[in-house]
Amino acid sequence: MQRIARAAAIGTAAILTAGLLTTMGTGPAGAATDTGGVLQVLSPWYGTKGQLEFADGGNVQRRIFDTTRGVDARATNGAAFTLTPPDGEALTTGVYRLVGDQGYGAKVPTLSIDGEYMYGEFDIVDLASDPANGLITRFDAVMPGVGEFRYGEDAGESVVFGARNLMFPETYIGLPKTVQQQTVHNTGTAPVALGKPAVTGVNATSFSVSGSTCTTTLAPDATCTFAVGFVPKAAGPATAVLNVKVGTATRTVPLTGSAFLGTTSITSYGKGIVDKGRTTKTNSANTTMSVVQMPYGWMFNADRPDGSGSALNIRLTTPEKRPFPVGTTKTTVGGGYSIVDTVDSWACDSSGTVTVKQFTLNPVTGLPDTVNMSWVQYCDNGEKYPQTGTLQWQARSDVTPPAAPTSASVSSASPRKVTWKASASKDVKSYVARLVQGTGANATPESGTPLTVSGTTAAVPTVPAGVYTVEVFAIDGAGNPSKPAVARFGTAPVSVTAPGRPTITTVTSGPGTAEVFFTPPADDGGLPITGYVLSTLVGTHTVSGTSSPLTLTGLSSGSWEMSVTAVNAAGKGQPSLAVYADVQ
Repeated sequence: MQRIARAAAIGTAAILTAGLLTTMGTGPAGAATDTGGVLQVLSPWYGTKGQLEFADGGNVQRRIFDTTRGVDARATNGAAFTLTPPDGEALTTGVYRLVGDQGYGAKVPTLSIDGEYMYGEFDIVDLASDPANGLITRFDAVMPGVGEFRYGEDAGESVVFGARNLMFPETYIGLPKTVQQQTVHNTGTAPVALGKPAVTGVNATSFSVSGSTCTTTLAPDATCTFAVGFVPKAAGPATAVLNVKVGTATRTVPLTGSAFLGTTSITSYGKGIVDKGRTTKTNSANTTMSVVQMPYGWMFNADRPDGSGSALNIRLTTPEKRPFPVGTTKTTVGGGYSIVDTVDSWACDSSGTVTVKQFTLNPVTGLPDTVNMSWVQYCDNGEKYPQTGTLQWQARSDVTPPAAPTSASVSSASPRKVTWKASASKDVKSYVARLVQGTGANATPESGTPLTVSGTTAAVPTVPAGVYTVEVFAIDGAGNPSKPAVARFGTAPVSVTAPGRPTITTVTSGPGTAEVFFTPPADDGGLPITGYVLSTLVGTHTVSGTSSPLTLTGLSSGSWEMSVTAVNAAGKGQPSLAVYADVQ
């Protein structure tokens, strides 16, 4: 029964996604469902949350796989990975901050796994496509803490690993270890010798391997699994390498994690209806702490680990999401600066003051990076009891990042290496080098693939054709990362997509007809436009042609809503804004 319910939930998500994909157009001519790829996730769906789901080869269907509409991969075990590009843009590599279901007008990709929309950092670490039609030929994407889907990355490997990259979500020092699973599948026809999984690297002690079902030999078509855990020993980024001997060769999987910096806690006290005379103290050791974007500010949550809900949350509002100024600021209900302190779901609109010692924003995510503040508030219900509290989010004495490394460069000869000049700061403890496909925009010390650093140099692995960025960060003793030193190499591939939106300029109607004049889209998607389609939004009236105008016939009298769509070899693009034709 659980599987049926789960399938229903995924089916609903598929219908919603199909609606979004329709706004993005249709795929290249001749595109069809194909099989192949590797999908491994820890299910985020509430009915099977945390359950390992693995499928590869013929057990993975790629229903959609192009730069215009994105990726829709389904496994025979029910796992699903559905990714749509930002509105009007081609799917491309990069580091993104996902914000769940966006619908029309999406600014970043939208990802659902097993029917659950994803939030937070998401890395498309590799993508290549056919420049003739936008069909994806190689793909690898990772959602930290959840899993990975890839295609075309395992050529010639008879032993398939579920994950080529294991990225852990950011956690707190002192919490129990976070765990991800690794699957090993022998797709060959002969037994394969396996070695014991081992972790090496600069932060190897922060990672561990346990619960292995793998023995010294893996039979044909057999799978085995083991768990990889992460318990950070120090604040800031952590990297290591998982090593598994397969036959006579050693396979490696990069490991990435990070620990929040400083102190994180929330307290609240008052005698009114919210606190009821109690003091509530939460911190990163006794609750699950998080911060999320709100339309006009941010919400800090302290959720109970048992899943029973929020113990305490603080909602902050500022003008244009600017940081609270250091010092004392008045807050008012519905004003430019406001605060709502919620305890066990009890809250009230309030006015008063906040006193801020620290408040900075992360320049990449826009989320608060460091907060240290207190407040005195009075509910607007007439109560005269003050509500007091404190909020610390990565609060620490040292918030100054070290100076960035300089003069980063990548050698042209193979094997490549990246070199850089050391940071001028005296408190630098280590360097982190990350390899990211594309421009490296929005990359952090946890993005992409970690490189093994030795002094002020790191080896760069052999990579497929494309443009790549190496970003080198200096890390100080408090865990603060510097701005990166950046070096790029390679040649950007040609990426194409379906056309943009045409613009309807004039509509002329007559008895049973509607003649629509339009201009071509500003963006042809990188391919010649081969035609246009005029269709009604209700019913099946449609006509095709190669230029403006297009005329629909056989319409009954009344008001008809219609739009024009441009077509190229990558498929149908986005429809124009709809217009009405009053048909006689």
